[in-house]
Amino acid sequence: MKKPGKERPRNKMINRLLLVSILFFLIACDSDINSVDESTELLGRDISIGYAKGFEIVDYKKFKKLTIKQSYKGNNQQFVYLLASDSVKIPSTFSGEIIITPIKSIAALSATYIPFIRLLHQTSSIVAISGKNTIYDSTIYQLIQKGIIKDLGEPELNIEQAIVLNPDVVMGFAIDAQGMSRLTELKRFNQSVIINAEYMESSPLAKAEWIKVFGALYDLDSLAKTIFQQIEKDYLQLKRLAETAEEKPTVFTSVPWKGTWYVPGGKSFQAKLLKDAGANYLWHNNPESVSLPLDFEVVFAKAIDADYWLNVSTFQSLTEMQLADERFTLFKAFKEKKVFNNTKTLTAYYGNDYWETGAARPDLILSDLIQLFHPDILKSQEFNYYERLR
Repeated sequence: MKKPGKERPRNKMINRLLLVSILFFLIACDSDINSVDESTELLGRDISIGYAKGFEIVDYKKFKKLTIKQSYKGNNQQFVYLLASDSVKIPSTFSGEIIITPIKSIAALSATYIPFIRLLHQTSSIVAISGKNTIYDSTIYQLIQKGIIKDLGEPELNIEQAIVLNPDVVMGFAIDAQGMSRLTELKRFNQSVIINAEYMESSPLAKAEWIKVFGALYDLDSLAKTIFQQIEKDYLQLKRLAETAEEKPTVFTSVPWKGTWYVPGGKSFQAKLLKDAGANYLWHNNPESVSLPLDFEVVFAKAIDADYWLNVSTFQSLTEMQLADERFTLFKAFKEKKVFNNTKTLTAYYGNDYWETGAARPDLILSDLIQLFHPDILKSQEFNYYERLR
């Protein structure tokens, strides 16, 4: 039989090993709370994007990677943002601008961002906008008038005021290198800038799907997904209804501006809306997603006998149009008083909800278009944005 005294040194060693193991376990657990294991990179899950081409989101459980694929037409530079709470340490294998989420404040440099933020019930986070006279939302406009929400100016951005406000995120867009340089200047002062390329999407539902970007910033991914699914469902239901129409009326849009008539390209979101509403857009075969600059004579020759004329700038009566250009009266659509404008929600300072909420709610626009093209299959409803000119 072994003597008891001989076991003591061995017991002490076992106890020490147990203590070290427990401490190691506790440290590992604590570390897991505040950091992300490198192996997390292998567990990324793409958030489903069905229509939008301009962004992608990968969920790594404790943080998300948002990639904006293009900043403006012709520039394929990508922007990567790592979205995480301030308690999470991003693995060294990832690179990108870190954005602490959920964000609490935002400078929204386009009126089209407001409806996305409003749908997520986060309008109180807006601390600045750009160009107050483009804003339709009356609540936001009143807060701007009171100085509670700051106007950073348009087209020149008040860099100094943006820096003083120091929002969690400045969200803006660029249509060229000059516009990009203004946003880049903000980054020089350690201001987080999110590039939003929603305006470049050529599909109405693709534009609406950008609510998922806002959902990621506010940590409201599930809500954003639910909202978009409902918009998608309503839009596709309306589209199927329009497909039952026996006839497809011909339609053209716009009026000349400074001598040039800009019509939507055949691959633009406006052309897509007209097609989905059961209309025959006269330039639907054009391969461009941007507007086409045309002479008056070119449009006149093609559209003189078109059934409908839409989106005629800010004109609110046929008389106004005639006074502006007597040649407008020669179009069949004018003669038959089938001219409709998206000015029902136009404010005195020319803010228009068609261009604001319409970006997030294409189903509302599609409903209007089907009503005016096919009143026999969708009637007895109020227009959301359109009105018939008298």
